[in-house]
Amino acid sequence: MQVLGYIAVQPDWPIDVTNAQNKVEGEHKFWVSAYAPSEPSLHTSVRATADALLVDDARIEASLVSSRQLHLSSPSLSIPRCVYTAPSRTVACTQIARGTGVRAFDVTQPGGLIVAGGDDGALDVYETHGTHRVRLEGHIGDITSCVFFPSGQVVLSGATDMQIKIWSACDGTNPVTLVGHTGAITDLCIIGVGKRVVSAAKDGCVKVWECGTSSCLHTYEVSVDAVNAIWYDESALVAACEDGRVVVIDPAEQVIKAVFGKKGEPPMRSVAYDARNRLVIGGRADGVVCVWDMDNPDDMKLSFRRGNASVSVIRLVSQSTEPRICVGTEDGQLYTAALSDPVTVIEDFVAFDVNPISQIRITPSASRPHIWAAAQDSRVCMF
Repeated sequence: MQVLGYIAVQPDWPIDVTNAQNKVEGEHKFWVSAYAPSEPSLHTSVRATADALLVDDARIEASLVSSRQLHLSSPSLSIPRCVYTAPSRTVACTQIARGTGVRAFDVTQPGGLIVAGGDDGALDVYETHGTHRVRLEGHIGDITSCVFFPSGQVVLSGATDMQIKIWSACDGTNPVTLVGHTGAITDLCIIGVGKRVVSAAKDGCVKVWECGTSSCLHTYEVSVDAVNAIWYDESALVAACEDGRVVVIDPAEQVIKAVFGKKGEPPMRSVAYDARNRLVIGGRADGVVCVWDMDNPDDMKLSFRRGNASVSVIRLVSQSTEPRICVGTEDGQLYTAALSDPVTVIEDFVAFDVNPISQIRITPSASRPHIWAAAQDSRVCMF
């Protein structure tokens, strides 16, 4: 397993840089911390001037790329240079109590509306420039998952009340409620244009539903423990289980066709599937990201960790010959990595300090995909 060192930086560092460039009076400093395998952690400060970044400890190197990007590295600690990026847009979800924060969110493709939910049983729809559009009220438990249908006008949501609801994002009406799970809903996926949806829950089941008839078409009893996350592709339905396994279901044959990992290993908290490269990717509670070849469940292709915090979310950024993923953790890390051997971190996204990353979404753009993320501080940020 590859253990990666990394550098953390104060989330509001761009304020100090901007103030220094504008020659605002006073000292403009922000903290940085380096964490390397088998080495004591290193904590120091960076002073921003009008034209440079000066680090108090020479073991860390810093340089400014732009007003919201900088380079950080530590050659002496074998931490290679990485780009650290601040958000280009922030949507304040002011209707969500700050104490609970955003537990689930989604953004329309390519990005015009946001739906977000917290611990009060309600969801809110916002325009991405921040205007509140409508509140979706009806759940009686914490919101755990939400996703837009492809039209961008309909929302699917799940909560700890064991219910799945379909909403109008225009007027907030709830024409359909799907009931059948006996545990809290943990994750949701939409199949194709949205005639069918998939749900996972703490009852260990994955269910396929037909929206038009509000009926459950199939139930997969995947685990005696919770199913924490799912990923749907037309060729595979992949489930991350609390019992330490990743279970792959063939949607066409409606059978379990492969199992990765073993019962009793650290819980799998997140999952992704790269259909082009046939890679199954699981994120564990002990901070390890595991990658398997779909055709070889018994032999892990590669694994890495970047700290010990649980891997809460994994998303595919690209499915090229060198696939890239975006990883979010329970201690606020958010970064993209190339699944090469060795694994290479491409970019760090800085906004959430140590708040757990609750969700990541990817939307296309002309230059590179936009990374959207939320944590438990009532904001959704775009990078």
